[in-house]
This record gives sequence, structure tokens and C-alpha cells, in this order.
Amino acid sequence: MAAIKQFQCGMLSQRRSCSSSVPTTMFDIGVQGLIQRWEILSNELNLFEQNHQIYLSKLEEIEKLKKEHRKEFNIIQKKVNKLSKLIESFKTIPDDEQTIQTIDKSELARTHRENGKEIETPEERRIHLQKIHEDLIKQRSNYLERIAYTLPQPSEQYLRIILGGDLPVSILDKADQWRYKESYERFKLRVTLVIMIISLLMCTILPANKALDALFHFLLVWYYCTLTIRESILVVNGSKIQLWWRLHHFIATACACIVLLWQSTESYKLFRQQHYIFSLYISYVQVLLYYYQRGLLYRLRALGYSDELQITIEGFHSWMLRGLTFLAPFLIFGYLFQFYNAYVLYNLSITPSAEPNSDWRIVLKILAIIFFILFLGNIITMFMVIRRKIRERIPDIQWLQHRYESFKTLLLIRVRSAKPFYR
Repeated sequence: MAAIKQFQCGMLSQRRSCSSSVPTTMFDIGVQGLIQRWEILSNELNLFEQNHQIYLSKLEEIEKLKKEHRKEFNIIQKKVNKLSKLIESFKTIPDDEQTIQTIDKSELARTHRENGKEIETPEERRIHLQKIHEDLIKQRSNYLERIAYTLPQPSEQYLRIILGGDLPVSILDKADQWRYKESYERFKLRVTLVIMIISLLMCTILPANKALDALFHFLLVWYYCTLTIRESILVVNGSKIQLWWRLHHFIATACACIVLLWQSTESYKLFRQQHYIFSLYISYVQVLLYYYQRGLLYRLRALGYSDELQITIEGFHSWMLRGLTFLAPFLIFGYLFQFYNAYVLYNLSITPSAEPNSDWRIVLKILAIIFFILFLGNIITMFMVIRRKIRERIPDIQWLQHRYESFKTLLLIRVRSAKPFYR
């Protein structure tokens, strides 16, 4: 019995030793693996730290180079503009004999001999000056204008006020500029679709509620404010946005703010339904213009006729002449709707029963003036664009007319010169 107990005790101690040795071995393997991974990661961190120091030094060097290059660019641009103005002023000076006699001809001849050049006549000097001016304006100035947006640009006064300082907003990488422009386009489309859906619901299904109206008008204020900021950043980075369309968004912001603060009086209730119908129609036209302009801009960029940062707008532009017959009725009706809003608001402002508050009657007159300014600016801008494009095409029309008259004359001569055939 003692031998059996001794054997069982030996087996039990062997099992305990085996069970205790297995976890210890797995723990050691795991710890060793973690230590190896840490050693590899530590070497990578040390290498990254060295590369980061190089990156910081290069970054400081690039920032310093950008500032120095910008200063040099400004100096050269000022010199070019100054020289251009001086040449323009000298071109207006009369070249009479009295003016020529005031020049010391011996001193002029000595200067030309020292420079190894022949003495130029006054007419040759004027021709030479004209060539310099053409080269300066057409080549150098255009080159400086093209490369200006590859350098850091100063922020506009509006951005300084909004951002609280002269923060750098220049996007020097072309790919980043394109992505920012595309994000601007997507933002406009999405918010316009939201405005269109909400306007449709508010004027059809949802009941009149001042709180919901305030949320909708706050959305309009936020949307137009955001557009003004984003467009200012695009302008700093080289986007050619027409002045009227930027001013249009500032005026629309003021209009939305006034409607947001409008109290729930009888005048507001009378204008509410009309305002939602107007918002629905304008947002629909903007979506229509967006898809048309996107396709047209894509074709123009592919052919090299349009800038990469050209954006869609809420109206008619010179490169949209091909779609004039389709888009003009929608735009003209929207502009006339703005004029009708101004007319209705003015009538409400002079009707005491609709608006008993005398102060708000003045505000309604201001709102009517704002809608009239929007109508007038849009109509004038559209008329000027169409007029300019027609003037640009007049030479082509005249050439076609001349070709038609030449062909008609040639055909008549051939017919008259042909011998009559009789049987």
C-alpha cells in the first residue's frame, strides 16, 4: 500500500509540474514577441523622428522661400505696372519740332555711341516704345497674372473680418484647389435640394408655424453666409467669379435675415405662401442650372476653353449662350417673380391694416427695395452678357453674309452666261 501511495504522489507531482511549466513557456514566448515588436517599433520611431526634423527644416525653408518669392513678385509687378503707365503717358506727348529741339542732340549721340547703337528717329522711337508696350501688356502682364495664384495671396477684407485676422487661405496645390471647388459645388447642390424639398412641404402639407418658418429662414441665412465665405476663398485662389454674383449672395443674406426677424403679423401671413412658392421655384431653377452648367463646363474644360476653377452660378453666363433658348424663359420668369415680390411687399408696407407697426412698414419698404435690386441686377447682367456675345458673333455673321452674297452673285453669273437650249 505504501508503494502504491508513493507512486500516486509521484504521478500527481509530475502532473503539477507539467501543468505549471506549459503556461510559463507560453508567457515567455509572448513576452519575447512583444519585446521584439517594441524593438522594431522603437527603431522606426527613431527613424521617423530624424525624418520629422528634416521635414520641419524643409517646411521652414519652404515658408521662408514663399514669403521671399512673394515679396519679389510684388516688387516686379509694381515695376511692370509703373512702367506701363509711364509708356502710356509718353505715348500721349506730341512729337513736334519744338519738343525735339529741346533735347541735347550731342549728348544723345554720345550716349548711343557708348551703347554701340545707332541714333533712332522720333518715329522709330515711338514704334520701338509701342513694341515694348505690347510685349509688356500682352506677354509679361499675362504671365504675372497666371502665376499670381501659385503664390500665397492676401485675404480679402471680408475674410479678415470673418476669420478674425489675416489667416492664410491660399491653396497652392492644384489638386487641392480642384477638390475644394468640387466640395463647394456639392454643398450648393445638396443644400439647394434640401431648400426645395422643405419649401414644397411648407407650402403644401405642413401647417403654418412660425417656429418652423424661423428654422427654414435660418437655413437660408446660414446657406448664403457660407456661400459668401467659400466664394471669397475661391476668389483668393484664382476663381473668376463675377462681381454681381458675389454681391447677389450678400444681398440675399440680408433679405433672409429680414424675413427671419419678421414678426407673425397679418403682413407676414399674407406674404408667407408667396415666399415659399418663390423659394421652391428659385431652388428648382438653380438645380436645373447646376446640371446644365456642370455638363457644359466639363466640355469646355476638356477643350481647354474654360478655367479649372470656373464654378456654376445662379444666372446666365457668357459660356451658356448655347442653352439660351431653353434656360432664358426659366430665368426671366424668376426675375419677374422677384419684381412681383417687391411690388407685393411695397403694397403691404403702405397698408396700415396689414402691418400696424410703423417701424416694420419701413423695414418692408427696405425689403421691397432689396427684391427690386435683385431683379434689376439679374436682368441687366443677363442683357449685358447676351449683348456682348452677339457683338462677338457679328463678324462671323457678316462673314457668312458676305459668303452668301458672293455665292449668290456667282450663281447668277453662271446662270446668265449659260447658253439657252432650244429644240
